[in-house]
Amino acid sequence: MRIFFFAVIFSVTVLSGCIGHRSGNGGGGESLVQCGDVAGRAHLNILTVNLLFSEIKTRDQRLDAIADFAVDAPVDVILLQEVVGGVLVDTANSALDLQGKLRDKDSEYDLHTAFEVGLPGALVLANAVLSRCDIEVKMAKRLPFTAELEFKERAIKLPRNVMMTRIDIPGFGKLNVYNTHLCAKCSADEMGRQLDVLLTFVNDMEGFFPGNNPLIMGGDFNIDRLRTEPFDEKPFYDRIINAGFVDAYAEDRILDNLCKDTEVADAHCTVGVSSLDEGDSARRIDYIFTNGFAGSRESRVVFNSLVEPGQPTVSDHAGVFVSLTLP
Repeated sequence: MRIFFFAVIFSVTVLSGCIGHRSGNGGGGESLVQCGDVAGRAHLNILTVNLLFSEIKTRDQRLDAIADFAVDAPVDVILLQEVVGGVLVDTANSALDLQGKLRDKDSEYDLHTAFEVGLPGALVLANAVLSRCDIEVKMAKRLPFTAELEFKERAIKLPRNVMMTRIDIPGFGKLNVYNTHLCAKCSADEMGRQLDVLLTFVNDMEGFFPGNNPLIMGGDFNIDRLRTEPFDEKPFYDRIINAGFVDAYAEDRILDNLCKDTEVADAHCTVGVSSLDEGDSARRIDYIFTNGFAGSRESRVVFNSLVEPGQPTVSDHAGVFVSLTLP
């Protein structure tokens, strides 16, 4: 049964267009990726951020700002949404560009990219994970199609995905990291179908690997538990929590106080806090959910330049940074 399940999952990976780039010494020897400090300090640092695929002119500077933050924190795992590639955006893979910037700062990260179909060769979008720890397994699954994006007067069909990245933390063990970007401007039924596939995929993958390991599920969920128009989104947030996940940022905070005013963004909002989306309704839609960790040492919204003017602008989303205590 496990062999059959692995064969099915492998086919999903191939169909999803997953590619990866492993940092090595060029001679097939030991990987340059090192995270041996994680077990010793007993915490893992995670950042999730949506890169805003359409903002081309400032992309290089925005990636520089993310790289600076990642090195200073230091961030062990970076979850990226709206990674972009193609001739229309003048890059093969913006996650690969970020990996190069990190390498220039003497920080090696392994890379897993799961492309979503756009205009092949011209414009494609992807989710990606960068990890200071070695990536041992890379998988992805398509989510039900719901929406289209428009870019330079072209309609782009976007079948979204969820990706699983299994990392190895020396001296601690292995754990799975899931990264996704759920639909925007979709119906409640469409959101529900995507969430069904996402949670089933996570459950199946965790059942496949032995042991009871902690896991992380993050990304841009496009779910604001306080929003009721055009439909009530709280039930979708509650489904994730009821599936056994903890909202790592919300630990020791009152949920109803987090980004509660759509007119005035606060330090908890992840949309409506950047000069690239100034005037948009304030929302909290970017999350890091966890299962099996001992709690959060630190959690904050970063790159929210309208709320904290000293922060750099990297996207029309702020990022979420969480430092998780290892069990």
